[in-house]
Amino acid sequence: MRIIAVLALLATMNSPAAAMTYFLRSDQGVQGLERFCEYSNGQTYTVNSIDLCPMSIEDNPVASGTGFLQGEYQDGMTKVCVYDVLGSEKGLRVNAAELCPLTAKF
Repeated sequence: MRIIAVLALLATMNSPAAAMTYFLRSDQGVQGLERFCEYSNGQTYTVNSIDLCPMSIEDNPVASGTGFLQGEYQDGMTKVCVYDVLGSEKGLRVNAAELCPLTAKF
């Protein structure tokens, strides 16, 4: 009986944490080439100035650490480097003329 209880406890400890969903609190307007969007987690995120703020975003609090470069794309005068961080996708914005680092800390 103890073995089953220990195995059940270990199974719950190894399960991945669910991503948190945050909802748009306010669109703080456009400045330059970016639109600023405030969400219910108190954070302000940016999107391209011609895009609308998404009504909700998901954030995985567990995904932190070293990310490995998966790709990149142009976004106006900047470039977004896309990284795989423990199975989650994270982005790093750099100058369009710069090279994306092969790894990045998140």
